[in-house]
Amino acid sequence: MPHRRGDPRVRLNIPGRLIMLSGTEECILEDLSVTGAAIVPQYGLPPAGTSAILKCEHVEAFGVVRWARHGRCGLMFDEKLPLAQVVSLRHFADHFETTERERNMERARIWVQGRSRAV
Repeated sequence: MPHRRGDPRVRLNIPGRLIMLSGTEECILEDLSVTGAAIVPQYGLPPAGTSAILKCEHVEAFGVVRWARHGRCGLMFDEKLPLAQVVSLRHFADHFETTERERNMERARIWVQGRSRAV
């Protein structure tokens, strides 16, 4: 069987949103290429054939769910993403964990100092 993937993918594991006619679902964007993405929806898998918009940071891509199984789904984009967007999102992902940890520490510091009621 020939290899179906023609474009290299980058591993991300960062939060995003999948917007469908049935509603918006928070998700984890597992990996991304110029032609598609692997996504882990927070609550349920959209069926294959579902049209959706993937939003993550500065990327917004319209596509169709090609497969959905084992808690993951694959989105094939209608138009290729610019390679620069894929690379930029990879750089964002590289610093995401550190940035989130710093944001959480600052939220906790503000709460401890009594400047905020919620963390």
